[in-house]
Amino acid sequence: IPTGWETEIYVADEEGAARAQMILDLYEVLRTEPTIENVARFVRPDYIQHSSMIPNGPAPLAMLFSTSVSQYPVKIDVYRIAIVGDFGMAHVNFRNLNNDDPEDLGIAAVEMYLWDENGMIAEHWDTLQEVPVYSANTNTEFLRLFQGSE
Repeated sequence: IPTGWETEIYVADEEGAARAQMILDLYEVLRTEPTIENVARFVRPDYIQHSSMIPNGPAPLAMLFSTSVSQYPVKIDVYRIAIVGDFGMAHVNFRNLNNDDPEDLGIAAVEMYLWDENGMIAEHWDTLQEVPVYSANTNTEFLRLFQGSE
């Protein structure tokens, strides 16, 4: 797991920057105080969840994280966020969702968000992968190695 990193944020305008901050704020709430009221500050009451693990609405999302937060030292590492118009993507590592192991490698996630016309998150998609102990390469799920030309 990379250490000493800063979240990379890719946005085109102030609205994108506000949406990126909203994602960061939502993850902080999910990590620390995932009440239904707190989650509802970010997502619509009819929030559409495309993850197969969680029903629609803010309550199931809050309940999923509140169960973990009450038992474990949940960590959410946000490596990068990109916002294009009403769509956003976050590259995240969720650690200690179901254990208190300080060596937990976590679950690598790419999460996509869609905002409505009022600035609320309307839909969410994700793809999840357990971070493996062994890999055929040393690249990890989170490092950005290619720098390209600036």
